[in-house]
Amino acid sequence: MHTRSTYRVDYYTLHTGDVEPTTMARSDDPSDVVTVMRLVRAFEILTCADCYRRAPVRRERELLFRTELRAVPDEDAGT
Repeated sequence: MHTRSTYRVDYYTLHTGDVEPTTMARSDDPSDVVTVMRLVRAFEILTCADCYRRAPVRRERELLFRTELRAVPDEDAGT
């Protein structure tokens, strides 16, 4: 919700997903290539503004956006 002097966020919608590296040509020159991350499977995350700041929600969000953290044991779980 927006007014002239302020705004209020009711929810956040975030987009993430599984990706894989893909090499593609940048121009007609076959030697001019770039590696990009191609979205393989998309996830949409909806959370209210209050829950967005909660530690368990923040931890889950980090795991979705930073997949390299999935292999790290959860300190709170004692593992």
